[in-house]
Amino acid sequence: MKSYDVIIIHPPRVMEPDYGKHTKFVRSTYIFIPMGVFAIADFLEREGFGVKIINYPLEQYLNRKWSLAEFLKKINFKVCGIDLHWIHNAHGVIETAKIVKEVNPNAKVVFGGFSASYYHDQLLKYYKNIDAVIRGEGEIPLLNYVRNTNKNHDLDSVANLSYRNASNHIKINPISYVAKSLNEFNFTNVNLLENAKKYFEYSRRIMGISLNLPIARGCPFNCPCCAGGQRAQQKLSGRDKVIFRNPEKVIEDIHNILDKYNIPSVFFGHGTYPTNLKYWKNLFKLIRKEKFDISGDLEIWRLPYPKDMWELFYKTFTRRHSSISISPRTMSTNVHNKVAKICDPTFQFPKNQIQDLIKNANLFRMTLRIWLTIGYPFQTRRDVLKDYLFTIKCLIKYGSSNFKPITIMSEPYYIFPGSPAHEDPKSFGIKLDYNSFPQIVDAFKRIKVTYTNRVLNYETKYFSKTTNLIINDLLFLTAAPMFLTRGAKYPKEKDVTIFK
Repeated sequence: MKSYDVIIIHPPRVMEPDYGKHTKFVRSTYIFIPMGVFAIADFLEREGFGVKIINYPLEQYLNRKWSLAEFLKKINFKVCGIDLHWIHNAHGVIETAKIVKEVNPNAKVVFGGFSASYYHDQLLKYYKNIDAVIRGEGEIPLLNYVRNTNKNHDLDSVANLSYRNASNHIKINPISYVAKSLNEFNFTNVNLLENAKKYFEYSRRIMGISLNLPIARGCPFNCPCCAGGQRAQQKLSGRDKVIFRNPEKVIEDIHNILDKYNIPSVFFGHGTYPTNLKYWKNLFKLIRKEKFDISGDLEIWRLPYPKDMWELFYKTFTRRHSSISISPRTMSTNVHNKVAKICDPTFQFPKNQIQDLIKNANLFRMTLRIWLTIGYPFQTRRDVLKDYLFTIKCLIKYGSSNFKPITIMSEPYYIFPGSPAHEDPKSFGIKLDYNSFPQIVDAFKRIKVTYTNRVLNYETKYFSKTTNLIINDLLFLTAAPMFLTRGAKYPKEKDVTIFK
């Protein structure tokens, strides 16, 4: 029987999914493992601890009869870490903890991630299978938790830790650990993951992305519904500024992963914006120097994204699986202006700059994904109509083309805990549901696995939750030809004309 000091489980969203005939298209299974998990696991291993990562939804996908309980019965372990980064895993994470305790009652169960950080006190109050929650950044805190637990030492000195003590009282230690540098961490020690090769293969097939690679930590912005923004991170993890990895360390990670696994693309876990373009240009230069045969997935967080960046992206990555994404959520200037006044003056996506993106995406034959959402805060029916017209215009022009890779993506949105809209819903004209974690668990327990998120936690003056879901589906179906036809054929390099 194998023994580990620590196992880390990425929980499923649905415990017993009914995939049906279209398993490989179900993105909402959340097969992705949060980027920091590999670094935390590697850090523990380097300090001498035996570690294993289990991707629960991946194992479900590979073997419909796979049982976490049976897997755990075949190994020994002292500490079990379970990530609750995305709130969509709320039901799955509670059920996973229950299974762990049923198999190994003496094991310590520790939660971590953004959503766990936000609900740390409720998790410990309502769920006796959870022994502790690490809030914010977890590399040093989890290491110290494991050390102290193994030696039966007091936990009062463990940074960022909330826990239930021997007297069954909840103790909350201050957030005193925030990483000053990311260069000491290894984000690609995927050998610690059960079925690592399958993870990359099916992550690409299900989610459309092979590998998430961090290049920075933190965010300078405050998008209304995002819990990864500057205010949220300051509250949840104590981080008040962005830190970047040395580009050379990113190159090392790409080398490490390509030496072991033939992955086709890498998703960079930080977006571009005007003040960090110099970093991206330097990183692209180093990637070209190494002559990596790989595609890239990049997000634009704020505009403008100039033409020379498109050209560098084109020269750096293969086109087959590459994409650039932007999330204005609506094309309404009115909505953007209202958001800018309340929480983030940079939340502006001028139509002329969006048109420049479309123009350059066609010029360089690179996929551009524009993410919209129906029922976004401040969005009126008139705004929705304009978004539909924008989508239809794009559909008519690019919907049947294999060479003009513009796609409009639409998804219902869950307002994440810690985001500006979640913390002050009245200012955003919304009504929030599910104010306690048990309510959230119940909401996600009742939902089935589908292509997109079906749990909404808010409604607006103009859109109920039901209307929101229906109209998002309609927009999604309207735009479908753009991403169903895109990529069927690809022009050869000589067929792409780059105008200087």
